[in-house]
Amino acid sequence: MSTGPVEGGRSIRMLLLAGTTLIMLAVMGISAFLSFAAGEKEAEELFDARLATSARVIESLIARSVETATIEAPLVMSLPAPLVETGEHRDSPTALGHYYETHIAYQVWRVGEKGGEGEGGVPRLLARSSSAPQEPIAALAPGFSGRVIDGRLWRVFALSSGTVWILAGERDDARAELAEELGWAVTAPMLAGLLLVLAASGALIRYGLSPLSELALRIRGRAPQAFGPIALSRVPAEIAPVLAALNGLLERVRQTLDRERRFVDTAAHELRTPLAALRLHAQNLERARNAEERAASLARLLEGVERSAHLTEQMLAFSRAGRPAAYAGRVPLREVVADAVRQREAAAQATSHRLEAVLCDDPCMLGGDAAALSSMTGNLIDNAMRYSPAGSTVAIVLERRGSSAVLQVSDAGTGIPDGMRERVFEPYYRMPGAAGSGSGLGLSIVREVVDRIGGGIAIGPGPGGTGTTVEVRLPLD
Repeated sequence: MSTGPVEGGRSIRMLLLAGTTLIMLAVMGISAFLSFAAGEKEAEELFDARLATSARVIESLIARSVETATIEAPLVMSLPAPLVETGEHRDSPTALGHYYETHIAYQVWRVGEKGGEGEGGVPRLLARSSSAPQEPIAALAPGFSGRVIDGRLWRVFALSSGTVWILAGERDDARAELAEELGWAVTAPMLAGLLLVLAASGALIRYGLSPLSELALRIRGRAPQAFGPIALSRVPAEIAPVLAALNGLLERVRQTLDRERRFVDTAAHELRTPLAALRLHAQNLERARNAEERAASLARLLEGVERSAHLTEQMLAFSRAGRPAAYAGRVPLREVVADAVRQREAAAQATSHRLEAVLCDDPCMLGGDAAALSSMTGNLIDNAMRYSPAGSTVAIVLERRGSSAVLQVSDAGTGIPDGMRERVFEPYYRMPGAAGSGSGLGLSIVREVVDRIGGGIAIGPGPGGTGTTVEVRLPLD
């Protein structure tokens, strides 16, 4: 059954880029806001300091000289005509000065004359800049203050020098414009840097994730029969475990398919002989001339059917033992062994064998499949009875040794030579001249189960140096 294309989730590349963008926007936005606020505050302080300095300069240059002035009309300091008449906003200074001079004004007042304020006199304007009005731009009180003149807010610093007051002021819109330009001067490089960082981050993320795109292309372009490892031109540390797991999966799939292929080929070969024998016995039964021949042919036919059924069951058990089973929980091995012994007591009596089981008191809990463990134990007992003489004893011993459970099944047969103790685990292998009618799959099934659990198996001589002992060691939970 073919499946359609899997809908992709969110792009890792876009997620990283969007996340980086949001983080940088947040950080740089906060930084820009704080920088702008700090710059505006510093600009205000700088502008205030400039006003105070201007007032002190005027006080030192003009105030003392006009303190005793008797002229009726105030002195007016005019700016160059091009700066005033054009009214154009220019950021760059010129040979005549700077446009912002039109936003700065000063006045010099004198008080204390007869009939005036303070001592009965009226304040008198002695001098002013051409950008200053006729009326005072602030109250004659020392320090900073603000006043609206002609709809515009002025920031003014007042300085007293005897009976002379110097008022230096600046329009608030000029300050705001300067503060805004100062803020942009701070934030513009940050914005440009943000764009450059985002572009560099996008290229870096694209380069960092390129092995994933290459891996997808390699997988998409592989043939169904290709199970070799996938190789990439560059393997980052984060992708290395994924690639190793994928290559491990491919290798396990290859082994499974090879095993299934060998199983099918061997099964076809192994079933050919018993099926041919069954056909021959059926033909002999059909050609039998009397009841005696029919009985003999029927007995051989039934024996062949039994052997074929046993071979089929063993082949299915071997196939199941080689497949990874789902973890079924913790299994008490002691109960599994005891049950396997009970199931074979009737068969042992029929063949005059004696089953002697010595089981430890520990339940020997281990993780595995109870059915597989029962098949393992049953095959060990069946093999021992099949290849040992009638009337002999088959000993089953289960004990706990540290963190392992050890199961030993011993018989009084002819034994297995050292050179063949590994070959007997091969599927369908039977020793030359071996007694019994086995299929050659019993020990192969046992080994498959043991390997799946992570245990070990060994063959040695039986008690007293005769016969065979198969020892299985399984890890306990």
